[in-house]
Amino acid sequence: MRRTTGNLMLALANVVIVLMGIGLVALGDLGQVLGGVLFALFGLAGLSMVGADLCLPRRRPVLELGTAPSGAAALVFPYSRFTVLQSGIGTSVLVLWCAVSAGFAAIEGHRAGALVLGLVGLGLAVPLVPLLRGRIVAGGLYVTAVGLEFRHEGAGWSVPWDGIRGVVPRDHVYLSLHSDPDRHDATRIMWRRGPRGGRLLSVVPDRYIAGGPAAIAMVVARGVTQPEQRGTLAQAHVVRELNELLRDRVSTVVGDRRPSVP
Repeated sequence: MRRTTGNLMLALANVVIVLMGIGLVALGDLGQVLGGVLFALFGLAGLSMVGADLCLPRRRPVLELGTAPSGAAALVFPYSRFTVLQSGIGTSVLVLWCAVSAGFAAIEGHRAGALVLGLVGLGLAVPLVPLLRGRIVAGGLYVTAVGLEFRHEGAGWSVPWDGIRGVVPRDHVYLSLHSDPDRHDATRIMWRRGPRGGRLLSVVPDRYIAGGPAAIAMVVARGVTQPEQRGTLAQAHVVRELNELLRDRVSTVVGDRRPSVP
């Protein structure tokens, strides 16, 4: 099912690109200028993603003491806001480009091109609706006294401590469960770009989250194996100690990579 959904989304993206091309061809010489602007926008978006992949994993957010979506006190592994900002700004720029291009097409008398570009712009604006309504947030993993709560962009779920069978840190954090988690998704399809796991399996995506898989697995494992510790995780001194531990680990790795000076 997940592969089918991914293929459909990829096909839809290709259709949008083809429709943009059709709209540009209808504009004649003006289409070449607007096409150059479009390719420049795609290039800038690609460069920003490469820069984020190089910098953000080494500059993850710090752990926080906060409030879970349920209202409970929580130890929070927050996500970087970069992905939400990048997607929101990038989509807004493309919508603006479609609107400007459709306007030029209408002025030049290319009604078909204006119609195609206008429809593409409206389609691209749909994901902005939940974002503008405040339903899309960077979120994070919230560790509370009663269990785990997860929010990231359009996806969300919660699971009690007794529902967690085990935790494995790999490229992401994988939680094996005794029963499926309760879903709290903000959207049904859009803004749900991370791995979704499967039956009796939940996944915490590693991309730009505080701490990283090893730190998350350490805290979750403590809560699973030491029930008496669950109520003490969401405390200021625990957050401070974990941040110091992560900072020391990063400093050690950076120090090991420095060349020695004779």
